[in-house]
Amino acid sequence: MVSQSIILLAATTGLALAAPVERRGNLPTPVSAATAIQYLSSIKTAAESNTPAYDRDLFKHWITISGECNTRETVLKRDGSDVVTSSSCAATSGSWYSDYDGKTWTQASDLDIDHLVPLKEAWV
Repeated sequence: MVSQSIILLAATTGLALAAPVERRGNLPTPVSAATAIQYLSSIKTAAESNTPAYDRDLFKHWITISGECNTRETVLKRDGSDVVTSSSCAATSGSWYSDYDGKTWTQASDLDIDHLVPLKEAWV
């Protein structure tokens, strides 16, 4: 009985992991200009500081996912259209649609896939 339970658990877990994942959610409904101004005025601001000192080396870079392909290259290929890659997995052409600005980008170097705010600005 235990072995049947383990087999059933393994089978259903595999199905759950293989299920497709929707990668794009719905964008929020825009608010009025007055509400946006109210939201913006509630943001606390402070003088720029570098304490503690920002150190880029504290943030690991891309990890290898498969063969020569790192995380960035894998995501660019997954999320783009008609993406062509070099033998070292770098995207050499393709297009990527941005939900943030409604634009289609054609240079992979123009895309940030890991953060919306520069690390140094988010550091402090």
